[in-house]
Amino acid sequence: MWLSEILDRHCQQRPDAPAVVEGEKQLTWRELRRAAHAVAAHLGGLGVKHGDRVAVYSRNRVEVVVSYFALAHLGAPFVPVNHAMSAAEFHEVAERLEVKHVLGEQRPVARLGLGGHQQIVFDTEEFQALLTAEVPASPPAARLDDPYAVLLTSGTTGKPKGVVHTAGALRQMSLSWLAAVEADDRVRLLNLNSLTHGSITFTMHYLAAGATLCLMREFQPRAVLRELERREITHVWLVPQVLRFLMMAVGKDTTVQSNLREILFGASPINPDLLADAMHAFGCDFRNVYGMTEAGGTIATWLTASSPAAPGAPLESSGRGVPGIRVEIHDEHNQPVPSGEMGEVCVLAIGRMSHYASDPTETAEIIVDGWVRTGDVGHMDENGYIHLKARKKDLIKRGGQNVFPAELESVIGEIPDVHDVAVAGVPDADWGEVPVAFVVARAGAVLSPVDIQRFLADRLASYKQPKLVKLVDEIPRNPAGKILRRVLVSRHIDEAVAARTS
Repeated sequence: MWLSEILDRHCQQRPDAPAVVEGEKQLTWRELRRAAHAVAAHLGGLGVKHGDRVAVYSRNRVEVVVSYFALAHLGAPFVPVNHAMSAAEFHEVAERLEVKHVLGEQRPVARLGLGGHQQIVFDTEEFQALLTAEVPASPPAARLDDPYAVLLTSGTTGKPKGVVHTAGALRQMSLSWLAAVEADDRVRLLNLNSLTHGSITFTMHYLAAGATLCLMREFQPRAVLRELERREITHVWLVPQVLRFLMMAVGKDTTVQSNLREILFGASPINPDLLADAMHAFGCDFRNVYGMTEAGGTIATWLTASSPAAPGAPLESSGRGVPGIRVEIHDEHNQPVPSGEMGEVCVLAIGRMSHYASDPTETAEIIVDGWVRTGDVGHMDENGYIHLKARKKDLIKRGGQNVFPAELESVIGEIPDVHDVAVAGVPDADWGEVPVAFVVARAGAVLSPVDIQRFLADRLASYKQPKLVKLVDEIPRNPAGKILRRVLVSRHIDEAVAARTS
């Protein structure tokens, strides 16, 4: 079983090297393996069986990683839940996915109102004692074709789906990623993304390589900058919005002294100006990570052109497919289209998901003839680089013309006084659908909708011009940094719908 194999290999080769670090707490590979076996034995004694789905409801911390390895050892798929999810949302997910038990932090678990037999809390003396307990190692109960996790999708278009992944699929995706990048046991990875959703597969790739995983329970930009030096971090994993906050703490035209080799980002496109400023500040390479939970995690990547590993990579692209994964652009009949022609990004990979939990209809819609239809619209150039334009469900069709929200967002983002922006489509009696731009101004800036529309007048075709520009206080995003367009429109529905008749 892959996760158990990761522990066994590193215990055999480098048992006293640090495996996971969080604050003042650190576990070597020997200690992580021992803790995982102790927690597995404890959970087994509480009735957790092979095949039981167990939710893990917590901020990022050492105990989360231990729990994942322990549950994988038992063959009990873990269901990672973001700690910010409300009790009502949690109960809906738990019922739909048939969750049997819950592990997690005291505060989020307490608000669920569960019986004592259903919950295991990290912040107890009993659980903390397991982290140093000596328990005879038992053979793993799981096989490679058993599910190791049910990962929740981002839920940007509705309720999050449960993506079932097997241990064998994770192994394949880890080997594919490690064949594409230079990762080994010298990597010290600071993960600023939640250990929920598809970010877990990415983290497991680096643990498989023997990297030291560094965690922080709370994101505080200045604390992150201190952690870079304190832990001699070589790699950081984040989303562009988090990088933006870091840069605000760094300051303009300032350089940061560190051991960084790469800053890796994913989940959403990065603003070119932000990338340029960050490259100057940190002096390291930046790697784009394009992935999808259903497709098995990481699909494609590029590294900034300063590296000889990827000279001249088009930074506006999402990169090229990694080894072991076939990426093509397909039409609506699931047939490949010529280079440069628009279509849907489709992925053929051994490491893809098995199915959506309790949802055969949705499974049949996304997996067609073995290909995962990602829902991303774009094209592939003659060198195999993927250029994304929009999510299929976000594409705005105005009078038969396609309007890509990302294109408008990129142009509006060039305005110096714009802090954040999102574009969404609303129904229109004349055109069927029209784009509406929601803009967050920089603190202290004087910015008006008229200013923005004037800026766009000679930069965008007439059919791409937003029917309405609305200044808002914030752009709602999920924990992965993706824009929640439906939430945004619903918050400002009156103004957005008014665009139809203005």
